Amino acid sequence: MAAGPARGAARSRGGDAAMRLDDLLHSTRAVVADRTRAALTLLGIIIGTGSIVLLASLLAGGEEALLRASQQAVEADLIQVHPAEVSVGDRRRTRRDLSRDDARALAASRALGGASALSESVRPAEARAGGKKKRISLVSAVPAAPALYDLELAAGRFLVEADLAARRRVCVVGHEVWAELFGGPPARAAQAEPLHMTADGHVWTVVGVLQDRPILGSTDDTNIWNRKVLVPETTYDALYAPSHRTDRLYVRQDPLVTVRTPLAALRGVIDATLQRRHHGVKNFRIEDEDSHGQERLVLDIIKMLLLSTGVVALIVGGINIMNIMLVTVTERTREIGIRRAVGASPRAILLQFLCEAAAVSLLGGVLGVLSGLALSWLASALLARMVGRWAFQVEPWSLFLGLGLSVTIGVVFGFYPAWRASRLDPIEALRSE
Repeated sequence: MAAGPARGAARSRGGDAAMRLDDLLHSTRAVVADRTRAALTLLGIIIGTGSIVLLASLLAGGEEALLRASQQAVEADLIQVHPAEVSVGDRRRTRRDLSRDDARALAASRALGGASALSESVRPAEARAGGKKKRISLVSAVPAAPALYDLELAAGRFLVEADLAARRRVCVVGHEVWAELFGGPPARAAQAEPLHMTADGHVWTVVGVLQDRPILGSTDDTNIWNRKVLVPETTYDALYAPSHRTDRLYVRQDPLVTVRTPLAALRGVIDATLQRRHHGVKNFRIEDEDSHGQERLVLDIIKMLLLSTGVVALIVGGINIMNIMLVTVTERTREIGIRRAVGASPRAILLQFLCEAAAVSLLGGVLGVLSGLALSWLASALLARMVGRWAFQVEPWSLFLGLGLSVTIGVVFGFYPAWRASRLDPIEALRSE
């Protein structure tokens, strides 16, 4: 006897669930049936979600482009050491300046876990070729320099170990140096007939040309890659720095090491090693985390400010959804009364309209994500033509954030209309026209 009513109750619950799904689909279609109303309802959500995806993509591409355009080595796993001024008393305690021997000592230190150490020296000069002249910076370099500075060759070759061993007077010139002194396509640098330039009274053979590396804005400074000339480290020391003094040291962790020592610990090892070599005098400065941290903080603040505009647009879209849902509740008052008359609970009415608002906002979120991806691709293509290399990047978190916020906005701003619908008196609702 009990099995029959139980099966009937189960069928009734299944029928109610199917009815609720049918009602949800019907009510959602009712909101979007009017094309003008649908466009106005979804517009704010589409703009908000699309702007989040678009801005996240452009910020990621812009950050990468800034790193590419950077005129220094700025990788996160890189530690820089610079010379520093000390007191007269400290200068009497040691005559050792920051040198290439320090770089070799750091590279050989077991405490650094196989980290590589490179040195850099820079000298302003004037280059001449064929009656033309150009202000440049002569930079000491080794074969590992392209990986350190993220350099690419437009033509020719880079410096090799044989150049350093023989102290050859060969050089790799920046794109602007090549264009102003020699002109024509960079491929000329790879021809059989060598090209020569004079700098600081010495003749250099051009063996390679760097790829154009533009900067954002303009400057007369020669310390940019398009105006640099890279020469073998050993040749530079023989001509200009017999004491092997250097202007900067770079220490980078071994990328093949799986368990890496924290950078703070590496800085401590570098500091102790150099102080021991310099008789306890700290005539050097190790670049701390704060410099990179401040740059990251600025980028994060810019990112938050820009993404907040997308959130504001989503809130505006949520207000629009609330307005349209209130109109919908008014138009469907009689329908709500009939549902209440046949047994629908206030909770069922509330859930129906909440799900309807969430479905509408999710539809707007999907359309916004698709439009944001399309605009991101188009903007990346245009920026690549205007400013050089600009990669199209999709940030997965922006997709989930946009969709999640769109649904959340729909539920939050759809709650009041849904609550009003659930609180309607069935008899008064049936009397409405």
